[in-house]
Amino acid sequence: NALNWYNTQATALVPLRPQLTWKDIVEYSFLGEFDLLCQSRSDIHTSDWTKPAHCEAMVKYFKIQCAHEEIQRLNIEIHWLHTAIHDEELKVNATIDALLISNRPVGLELQRQWQKCAAVN
Repeated sequence: NALNWYNTQATALVPLRPQLTWKDIVEYSFLGEFDLLCQSRSDIHTSDWTKPAHCEAMVKYFKIQCAHEEIQRLNIEIHWLHTAIHDEELKVNATIDALLISNRPVGLELQRQWQKCAAVN
């Protein structure tokens, strides 16, 4: 097949060219999606950003950047969640107190159910 033929020829070239795997070809396919590169006068194959190690490093860098952004969002959302849990507790306790006065059996049942829920939070 063509991949084996390329790898055989790559070892005979001076300077040597790297051998490729099917995974490498799939990763390189993204270069064909850029129309500007097709009309470029410079050889992009020598650019650092086309080398697999550099591409992998860029992908990891951007994943780390996204993780930092996610941590910032979560630090905000954790406060929202804490506030929501606190507010819910106040609301349910006020409802239970009102029901214990107006409808004691329902209030006691709601209190029993709420104690189970509150134990989880």
